[in-house]
Amino acid sequence: MADHIISIDAGNGGTNAILQRPKTVKTTYFPSVRAAASGESLGLGEQFELQYEYIDWGKHRYIVGDDVLTISRKGIERHQGAFRYGDEFHQFLVATAVGKLGITEGNIDLTLFAPPGMYQQAQETIQERFTGKGGQCAIQFKSDETPRKWKYERVTVFPEGIGAAACFALDKQGAPITNSDVLTGQTVILDMGMYTLDALQMSDGNFNPESLGTATWEGQGIKAHLLDPVLAKVRKQGEDFSLLTIDDIDAVIRQGLQTGDYKLRVAGMEADIQPLIQRYAERYAEWISNNIIDGVFNGLRGFKSLILVGGGAILTQAHMTQWYPDKVLRFDQYPETKKIDPVFANAIGGIRLAQMRLKQPTK
Repeated sequence: MADHIISIDAGNGGTNAILQRPKTVKTTYFPSVRAAASGESLGLGEQFELQYEYIDWGKHRYIVGDDVLTISRKGIERHQGAFRYGDEFHQFLVATAVGKLGITEGNIDLTLFAPPGMYQQAQETIQERFTGKGGQCAIQFKSDETPRKWKYERVTVFPEGIGAAACFALDKQGAPITNSDVLTGQTVILDMGMYTLDALQMSDGNFNPESLGTATWEGQGIKAHLLDPVLAKVRKQGEDFSLLTIDDIDAVIRQGLQTGDYKLRVAGMEADIQPLIQRYAERYAEWISNNIIDGVFNGLRGFKSLILVGGGAILTQAHMTQWYPDKVLRFDQYPETKKIDPVFANAIGGIRLAQMRLKQPTK
């Protein structure tokens, strides 16, 4: 049996990771970006030098997540594109997340995700590359004296969206939730990521595998519909704003959702971009409504519920709830999902699916 049960949704925009503990879970999140770093110091000490975490991976050293925006913007790498699953960058993000969860050694039962429209090919690639060389992995953080080493004992890959559905079907211990009709009838799950938008249909809690191949819209995620247009407007505010990237906009959105402060600060200047974010969030919701909900799912006629997942869920939920008031199924409506952030829904569901599998008798 594995020493650690971990579920990781390493998406285009962010990497969400969950570690199952005996009585609770541990979580970590960071944007799915990195940049090369030297890690060199002038020897002046913490009082005079900027402190940051760097990571040794393979033959190179990197900084990751929000540190990229403050330490080094040279050659920023982003985890985007149709063929990224199982590649070196994907493996790096997963290993970094495992390390950030506090793992230093042992065998890991790992659950990962891929867009449903790319699932068949991505599943094979992920399995092959994560379990190659015996599943061995090594990574070293700045604070480590020696590399952390562990083994991916088992790697399970699910289509994105299944994890979110599992949150409504399974409790925290992975046991089926009895006397629940939440997933009865026809349900649509919209997973709005950075690069892709997934729309999966369920019938009485079961997915139709025949629909997976047409369930992903590439290039129709948050980046294209929200971050890019907001960035274009912001860059027009002056020369000091011209070097900003979508990562800066993403950071302000996350900051605003947590604190209510949507101010973008550059070169001693401030710009409140909340009106822009709200404007394009509504436009994105309109696009989804027109092209996906109405165009593919007949305006949800005959469907019992709509589940919103991913980074775009919080941004579009108010509009979707207004337009489809009796359809949107919110996580805060039920005891077993009440505290779940839609961004973490797939990863949390992955943990519950892993626990359910481990409870089943071995044949």
